[in-house]
Amino acid sequence: MIDLKRIFFYLPPKIQQKIFSINNNTKSFIADEFLFSDIGKNYGLDLKDKKNILKKILENLKKVESATSLNVHLTLLKYLFLIPKASQGTIVECGTYKGSTAITLSIAANIMEKKLIIYDSFEGLPNGENNIKRKYPHLKLTGYYKKGMYCGTLDLVKKNINNYGFIDNVTFIKGYFNNSLKKHDDNIDFLFLDVDLTSSTYTCIKYLWPYLNNDRYCMSDDACDLSVVQCWFDSKWWKDNLKSKPPGYVGSGCGLNISSSYASLGYAYKGKDENYNNKYPWLVDQKTKK
Repeated sequence: MIDLKRIFFYLPPKIQQKIFSINNNTKSFIADEFLFSDIGKNYGLDLKDKKNILKKILENLKKVESATSLNVHLTLLKYLFLIPKASQGTIVECGTYKGSTAITLSIAANIMEKKLIIYDSFEGLPNGENNIKRKYPHLKLTGYYKKGMYCGTLDLVKKNINNYGFIDNVTFIKGYFNNSLKKHDDNIDFLFLDVDLTSSTYTCIKYLWPYLNNDRYCMSDDACDLSVVQCWFDSKWWKDNLKSKPPGYVGSGCGLNISSSYASLGYAYKGKDENYNNKYPWLVDQKTKK
């Protein structure tokens, strides 16, 4: 069975998709892809290493209250391990709750020999943004947040990362984003936002997007909330604040294809169109007409 799974992830994408459509067990697929594909190969990870990582993540999710799923954790690692070993940049998380996702990011930081910076007030949401109604059309949900939601104290987060992850590479910066992020000056190789509020998302983009290296990802756990997703398409805001066009957001409304119904995870990619090199018959190059 293991050999068959290894073979699957070396098949052409079209054949993989046909097989996947026949047996759409997404939860199993994401774990199998993590274990049996080339994920982590450039960092020297083999099957045994990845099984140990998966074991640590499962223990983390069992012991630490989390707002993110196993598939989210494994997908974060998938994109982290795409970063070339020689790349110089930190891993940054904004909004950590009780530290569950930070534990997984700390595992990656330890393997990749990178610094992980965690920004949070450690007091929960600063306000409920009562003027903004949350919009989850795919889930047919709406409503408002409350001040203080998703609170995990700094001591608790440190304890959880120390118990289930690797704390040596982690820097904790306490404070509200509109103050703490102004002092950020490290290049970023991977940015993860789980900040819930529209205003907090704008603040994180304003102060951290300029430091995100090219050809890198900003992933966020607010993909289903269109009140937040719209930040990534707001042309006027991007022009006024960053003098650039908005990058858009992959997974808008229902998240990435890592679950059979919906996922909370999506991303914005910082890159240029010329970096896209996959060719398909229904997309024509304007220069070559091929």
